[in-house]
Amino acid sequence: MKNLLLIALFFGIGNSYASMEYQSYRDTSKNIIEATKLQFKVANGMDMFYSYNYRGALNTFREVLALDEKNAGAMFGIARCQYALGKFDLAKEYIDRAMKIDSTVDRDVYLIRGQIEHRLELLDDAIADYEKHKATLNGKEKLIEESGVDTYIAQCKFAKEAMANPEDVKITNIGGEINTSAPEFAPCISQDGRILVFTSRRSDTKGGNVDKNFDFMYYSDIYISDLDTITGKWTKAVPAHGKVNTEFHDGALGFTPKGKMLIYRNIMKVTGSGDIYVSKRSKTGKWAEPKPILEKEDKKISKKINSSYFESSATMTADGKFIYFVSERPGGLGRADIYVVEKKSGAWQEPKNVGATINTKGDEKSVFISLDGNTMYFSSNGYKNSLGSYDIYVTHKKEDGTWSEPKNMGYPINTTKEEKTISISPDGKTAYVSAYYDIDSKGNADVFTIDISKLNK
Repeated sequence: MKNLLLIALFFGIGNSYASMEYQSYRDTSKNIIEATKLQFKVANGMDMFYSYNYRGALNTFREVLALDEKNAGAMFGIARCQYALGKFDLAKEYIDRAMKIDSTVDRDVYLIRGQIEHRLELLDDAIADYEKHKATLNGKEKLIEESGVDTYIAQCKFAKEAMANPEDVKITNIGGEINTSAPEFAPCISQDGRILVFTSRRSDTKGGNVDKNFDFMYYSDIYISDLDTITGKWTKAVPAHGKVNTEFHDGALGFTPKGKMLIYRNIMKVTGSGDIYVSKRSKTGKWAEPKPILEKEDKKISKKINSSYFESSATMTADGKFIYFVSERPGGLGRADIYVVEKKSGAWQEPKNVGATINTKGDEKSVFISLDGNTMYFSSNGYKNSLGSYDIYVTHKKEDGTWSEPKNMGYPINTTKEEKTISISPDGKTAYVSAYYDIDSKGNADVFTIDISKLNK
């Protein structure tokens, strides 16, 4: 009876594991109890991985390898975790090891190895693996489309061309006054060019807690630096004074024409999945308690901007007549789209999707509008004319109010890794970008300045 229970347990776990489209390595030299324990442990690691607890999953897979050094499932799991953590060299090492033991360790193994190679600029290898994955789908067009493999192949080919023809720009790490070993992103310059705000997930976050409901990293806070007008350098960044930071997620998005800060907030039981707020800075330098955007002007439209879904980015023209924002609300063209709210005859209009010229079936992540409202910069992972992951694009407003076909800003502004967010200086000559450039890197995403004065935008 005991053996029957063990066998039932073994096959029960196996079926659950297969439902995650993942196969573990089976070592026939181990008895059924040991094999069951290892399989359960690998399955538990994958549960952690799909819950964004990459570090917890990584430790679990390492424990499996300590007991079974040839467990392909654990090696593949480590590769997935290292990829998610941005450690692409390690991801490549472990997925290769896993495939030497079991080339069928996962039905998407060629797709995932292709993505790893793509990030590492091993573009020919990536194309070969993408093609192998496509072959496993046996010409099933729906599955091919859902996998995105044709887009990835096109991106690899675009990357090869773009890297062979780099743009005339100069990229500089903004330095240790701003960047740390933690991720820094969403740099925003005030419209007078004197204040830099950005978002980071550092250990000195207010409350000192990690997000156990998402990725087990520190909650994000807003940091601020002022321009030293004598030296022309940015002062040491500090958490924004006042009431903008909470014990949950807070992020800088930009500034209004009147110098108020646009803020992203995701506070448990207060916001939806993430909402847009504004805060005013007092003469003492402290920021007031943020209020939902347009709440004082038009509560109806304020609630139309901040839905129950994820709103992650916002930008406003210098005349105060247009607000562009990113939302994952239903009815869009992809995961997240860019929307616009316009002020006509003193009244704010309903939010509108900016349309298919800009928005894709993928994910538009951030948006920045020039002071005159005629040039839009945004990041997206939905274009085939991309080097891979999220790239930054630029588009211009035409006389009829529509937008031109977005143009990829080219290499080396865009790389095969993720270019997260962009902000442009008031004179239009300098871009502030959050990215993973290997230029005096502090260890994660950093803020960089890019001289774009010679760039044909």
